[in-house]
Amino acid sequence: MKFKIFHAPDGANSGSGDTDTRVLTPPPVLHSADPDAPTKITAREVSVFYGDKQALHDVSLDIPDKTVTALIGPSGCGKSTFLRTMNRMNDTIPGARVVGRIEMDGEDVNAKSVDPVLLRARVGMVFQKPNPFPKTIYENVAYGPRIHGLADGKPELDGIVEDSLKRAGLWEEVADRLHSPGTGLSGGQQQRLVIARAIAVEPEVILMDEPCSALDPIATARIEELIDELRERYCIVIVTHSMAQAARVSQRTAFFHLGRLIETGDTEDIFTNPRERRTLDYITGRFG
Repeated sequence: MKFKIFHAPDGANSGSGDTDTRVLTPPPVLHSADPDAPTKITAREVSVFYGDKQALHDVSLDIPDKTVTALIGPSGCGKSTFLRTMNRMNDTIPGARVVGRIEMDGEDVNAKSVDPVLLRARVGMVFQKPNPFPKTIYENVAYGPRIHGLADGKPELDGIVEDSLKRAGLWEEVADRLHSPGTGLSGGQQQRLVIARAIAVEPEVILMDEPCSALDPIATARIEELIDELRERYCIVIVTHSMAQAARVSQRTAFFHLGRLIETGDTEDIFTNPRERRTLDYITGRFG
């Protein structure tokens, strides 16, 4: 799929008056967005401060359910900061302050009545580096359901563990060694174990902060396949520096720059016909 670079919006050019007519080949977008998908998370005028430093400026964004939304942009642009606002992970950072409103299914996640621990069960998190607990494979997955009281007895807990590992695409590889340390798995297996741990508590949203950046290409491909399978059941938001990965796994894309949301839309539109010159410059590698 080739496209001609669009004419820059008024005032976006440097002043030369030249029209850029190079032909570029964007990464192929594999999945289209569902225009009827209901909104799961709504952010309005969200700003984040770390002490006196403002890291995020007035971000407003709708995130649809059962869809993969990719957050892209250069390092330090606010992607991960925004990701953490959705399950109040910024609460754990001294001096962090969030203003604005974030709603999940119409409920303000920052309301005093919302227990952050219960919120994080509904909004799971997968980090850049796999972080299995120093426990067995079984206990890694069983930990959440056990502390949240989701299983009545060991047979039901066994079923949750097996089902979660199957959904994470890991069961066949570990079924005969459930009581071995989770830290003994390969990097890609550890990341899938962490995903199994997250989905074991039946979350509604899964946040992923560069989940493949520490993995080899084969493990990355397996995680991307898994993300595509999981989107049928969950709202997924992924931070990625890889334009090709965003094109492969997401249906919606939001571009951040210098702490601001510059543009959001269907992934195919962002990659083939962005409205903002800064978006074009980033996805074509002029900065980043």
